[in-house]
Formats: sequence, structure tokens, C-alpha cells
Amino acid sequence: MHIAPLGTLTEDTENDWLISTPIAIAALDDHQCEFLLEGYADDPRPQEFSDAISHFLALDKSVLHAVEDDIFSYYQDCAQFAKSEGEEVITIAAANEVWQHIQFGDEVLVCRRQTGDQGVYVLLECDCDWNEIEGLQIVFKNGQVINKLGPFDDFLSNADVYGVPELEKVIYQSRG
Repeated sequence: MHIAPLGTLTEDTENDWLISTPIAIAALDDHQCEFLLEGYADDPRPQEFSDAISHFLALDKSVLHAVEDDIFSYYQDCAQFAKSEGEEVITIAAANEVWQHIQFGDEVLVCRRQTGDQGVYVLLECDCDWNEIEGLQIVFKNGQVINKLGPFDDFLSNADVYGVPELEKVIYQSRG
């Protein structure tokens, strides 16, 4: 199946995904990722997938730098918890240093939100040195703006995580 702007995708029927070949993503320093489209074949508005992907591919690094304070807050919460458990903690002194401790994943999931606005969201899973088990999930609403980050939990917004509509526009919600 051919889908703009990704080209020809292969079908993974076991997971209901369409999978692209790796594509360089400008916002991720041209790191290459496969796109996994979930539920595309049966979606009533497939153009919204193409639009979200196009928006995501057009982003530059400034979209990530705009949320580095939120990522730093996530690091601080994880570090505080690790210290309380007597675990060793890496030291990150300032928000702009978080990037030295994040490794972008090789897959980008594109799916429709089943609640709320029912828009198409782009999820990027990353490894991070401060939370090796849960990592870092960055969610882009309609591929345009980061609307949620934190541990990888498959949720597309904090409103979905907590069942509180008022958290719809909260990028990072401390669990502490």
C-alpha cells in the first residue's frame, strides 16, 4: 500500500500495522525511524494520518527544545524516586543537558485517539538514562505539537492517563 508521504508500506497483519521503510526525521537530528500506522486500513478518515505524518516530518528541533523543561521535570521526579529507593542516580544539572541522556527510538507509532478529540497522534518511544525501564514517551498531537511526555505508557494525553479532562493541555504531569 502506498501512503503519502511515506511511500510504499508493508502490512503486519498480526499487529494491524502498516510499516514504512526507515525515514530520516529532521527534528531528531535526521535519526531514521520506521513509521508504524495502527488502524489505518479501517479508518474512516485516512487522510488525517497522512496529514499528521507530514506535519511531524516538517518539524525541526525547536519543537523538542520547547519541552526540555518538562523533560527535566520528568528526570527530577525519577531521580527523586530512585534516591528514595536507595538507587544510584545520574546527575543532570540543567534542562538543556537532558539531550545527552536520551536515545531516540527507531519506530514512530501513528494512531487515532479513541477518546477525547479522536485525532491522529504520533508517538515516539525513547530510551533515557534516568529511567531505563519505562523510558521516555513523547506524543505529538496531529504530528504538530508535543502534548504529552513521560514514561512510556501508551496513553496519548494526560487527560486519558488520569481520566481528568482538565489535564488535556498538560504536557507533563508529575506522579509524585
